[in-house]
Amino acid sequence: DFSWVSFDFQFNAQNPQATRTFTIEGNPLNSGDGYLLIQAFDVERDDHRILINNQDLPSFDIPQQSEGSRWTTWMDRIPQSFLNQGQNRITIRRGGSEDFFVANVLIQWREQG
Repeated sequence: DFSWVSFDFQFNAQNPQATRTFTIEGNPLNSGDGYLLIQAFDVERDDHRILINNQDLPSFDIPQQSEGSRWTTWMDRIPQSFLNQGQNRITIRRGGSEDFFVANVLIQWREQG
């Protein structure tokens, strides 16, 4: 299953973090990973963080863009047991001093049958 989360948020010094909630009605599998797709604009550094239910995703979460200001879509792994049945929270934290924009995040998981 999946959830579409609209961020529409400009990250900058005054607004370094944003949190949104999404609901999982079924029961996500405790084994196997999910993933997310994130749409971001003008990312020049790779030290920004994504947290699911206050758990930091492993590795870097939003890669820097290779050339100039543009939109990119990036996929990141959500480790098993990060997602819960019911209400969940996704937080994006700005790292460093750059400004960037996040439009949407798609979160995907598998549910028990």
